[in-house]
Amino acid sequence: MTDAARARWLDRGAWMIVIAGCALAAWRRWVFLAESPYPLGIDGFFYAGQLRSILEHGHLAWPASPLAFWAMAPLAALTDPIVGAKLGAAIGGAAAGLPAYALGKRLGGDRGAGLIAAAIVTTSAGSFYLSIEFVKQGVGLTVGLAYLVALVRALERPTRARLAIAIAALVATALTHKFAAGLAIAVSIPALAVELRARGQLDRARLIVIAIIAGGVAALAIAVGALFPERFLALRDLDLLAQLFGREARWDAPALALPHHSLAMGYEAAIAGGLALAAVALALTRYLEAFRVPLAAARPAERALALGFAGLALVIALPWLDVGDPQGLAFRLRLAAFVPLALVAAALGGDLATLAPQAWRLPGLATLAAAILLVQPARREEGVVRAHPAMVAAVRALDGIVPTGDTVIVSERHIAFMAAWFARVPTALDPSTVPAAHRWRLMPLAFVGNGSPLDRALLAARAQPTLVPPRGLHPRHPDGLVLVPEATWEWVLAQLPPKARAYYRAWHTI
Repeated sequence: MTDAARARWLDRGAWMIVIAGCALAAWRRWVFLAESPYPLGIDGFFYAGQLRSILEHGHLAWPASPLAFWAMAPLAALTDPIVGAKLGAAIGGAAAGLPAYALGKRLGGDRGAGLIAAAIVTTSAGSFYLSIEFVKQGVGLTVGLAYLVALVRALERPTRARLAIAIAALVATALTHKFAAGLAIAVSIPALAVELRARGQLDRARLIVIAIIAGGVAALAIAVGALFPERFLALRDLDLLAQLFGREARWDAPALALPHHSLAMGYEAAIAGGLALAAVALALTRYLEAFRVPLAAARPAERALALGFAGLALVIALPWLDVGDPQGLAFRLRLAAFVPLALVAAALGGDLATLAPQAWRLPGLATLAAAILLVQPARREEGVVRAHPAMVAAVRALDGIVPTGDTVIVSERHIAFMAAWFARVPTALDPSTVPAAHRWRLMPLAFVGNGSPLDRALLAARAQPTLVPPRGLHPRHPDGLVLVPEATWEWVLAQLPPKARAYYRAWHTI
């Protein structure tokens, strides 16, 4: 067998292994998601509601980046919106192993390095969690990795077809998830700069042209964001950057750190940060003759892309990242730590493999990839939010109570999407967006507080003959899930002590 034929067989064999690994990861996620008849996660009913709206009305129920939902719509049409959303979440998240392999192979200069990247992505805690909780982000990262594969191919040989594919992949990423698009653009900037410089195309005139084009693109993005703030990047998203860092350092780098609850997510952020430091140190040895280490045979642009991932890993691992908000940008960044972890590990593994004899490199890296697969658990329970049967029964009881044209103001996103799914009522989190005459407040006991002044005031309101009484929907507690007309809510607030009244009037939502 010739060397070329052997290389083709090895390529095919590696791809078959990666496809099998992705299929296994998708199956495991589907089995986990299918254990409940209801969607999992805070936003589980959001995805089901979006797919039902597409099937029934041909458009989304709530403004959002649309591509992931339309990609899942055929699955929903073949099954139902809940099953379709779960299948899309399982497949879309696990499929990240395919571009991760292609990219890891390039950055590490070896098929084995690609296998390491695919193994990490398909088994990571963060990727598994995204398939349960933030499905759109998980699918967006998959598409973003595909864009980066298309980008390095276009930089290697910039034909019109390859450039068009790369641009289309970037647009698809932006249409899937704006956070994923931002990450993909950020890590690709060093590769683009190095490639242009290597081709002698980074002179002053071209820099001015690039700046003008970048300014035009930014202006267009701002305009589109102003028109469609929920679907694409908007000016209000800049506030999230100001909230990235806090004063308290958490050196264990958890994904989420609430007062009484935290999510470690396998400490992938901390591990990625450590590997990134090693990768940067290894890259610096090229400037130290006495300690120079032979690096994997990657093109300069690809090596710059690997350093871009290392930089992203270091930012994600910073102990001052403020991960105290479940809806904050820092939490989303930490959940995406598996992406730079996988690609930095692939690049670093490829570099270190150059110290071994050529015949040992692929078996050694493949063995490391197999070890990663074996040590990772098949299922992960951390941070999973499930719909409690009693709460489902309470939300179902809402059906038919709210008059047509009125809106239910809900204190929790999870319950808001459940109400929209089961009772088909308009819901909102912000009361200021709905006229007072058409508001109904829907609150769980976690918001009311068992035995709190609000709990007592709600009970007292039921005894007032002039009020439409609060309606308890929960089978276990009168205020377990309570529906209150706006006029009654104002009476209830008036009965509270000033501090409690100010707190509940502010209507804090989660």
